[in-house]
Amino acid sequence: MDLEESDKVICKPSNIEEIEGGCMFVARLENSDENLLNKVVHNADEAYALYNDYALRMGFCIQKGKLKYYNGTKNIKQREFLCSKEGFKLDEDFCKEKYLKRPETRTGCKTFVHFIVENGVWRVSAFNLEDNHKLALQSERHLLRSGRRISKPRADVIDTMVNVGISAKNSYSYLTTEVGGSENVGFTERDCYNHVNMQKMIMISAGDVQSLLNHFKSKHAEDPMFFYTIQVDQEN
Repeated sequence: MDLEESDKVICKPSNIEEIEGGCMFVARLENSDENLLNKVVHNADEAYALYNDYALRMGFCIQKGKLKYYNGTKNIKQREFLCSKEGFKLDEDFCKEKYLKRPETRTGCKTFVHFIVENGVWRVSAFNLEDNHKLALQSERHLLRSGRRISKPRADVIDTMVNVGISAKNSYSYLTTEVGGSENVGFTERDCYNHVNMQKMIMISAGDVQSLLNHFKSKHAEDPMFFYTIQVDQEN
């Protein structure tokens, strides 16, 4: 589909008409919430949020697709977002030993949205609804990867609780209780663990050895059975 064309319409797997050139198109959706064609936003974050919100309502995850720039500049000309099940996994080298073989999740899904950027305005120029896989149920949509995010206020709560000795598990449990269940908190328990581990790695990667020693001391204060030892080289 050529993104330079100005008259784009929504593609859909049912009620399809064949028009000149062999392309398959249908009329626009009557439901304005589902019809993203010609919707306008003003930056990349808003564009991602527009399609991601739609995808989460429908029950699928998204990923970033192709990005094109105006010739000789770093100004974005076109941007696409795709279903996370787009395409197929490349053939593996079966002679190579795999430590962890993950199940294949891609199905070649054709769902996408294309944005054209003109004078700082991001406009949806093409929008395809043609999915070929099972969509997440309402009760499962909070688990979709592109919909999971730890907001700044909730990250602050987790950091504060962990810093006073409360486990990541109990911090997550507290937050889910506060908002009425894990489906409302916006992220999973694993995301909470990952956030806590990332904060620890940031502290260590800053190069402050004393911060690491202070962390060990605080762990020892919490648990007398916690043990650590230090070995230094000739330069101390």
